[in-house]
Amino acid sequence: MNKSILISKFHLNKTDRQSVQTEFTRIVNRGIILGFVWILGVGSVIALISGFQAKKISREAGFELEGKDKITKCFLVGIGGFLLWAIAITIIIVFRKK
Repeated sequence: MNKSILISKFHLNKTDRQSVQTEFTRIVNRGIILGFVWILGVGSVIALISGFQAKKISREAGFELEGKDKITKCFLVGIGGFLLWAIAITIIIVFRKK
């Protein structure tokens, strides 16, 4: 069942709000944790995707979600991972044997 359709079209009762909050928290925490793990840059991609998913849920929720600052953390971890990847590749290229 697509929760974004339920969120945007119907008034949510307390149970539905809790399930949306739980889904939001799960997505954001997944992004932050896997972004820190950073297995060959895959964690960075997951962090960015999770950030975009959480931002969409937050925008469509129609009510205030707790932990909206974690969306920014997802994006920062993802971008930081890509920067780390870029620095590593730059170091490899600069210091390779010719």
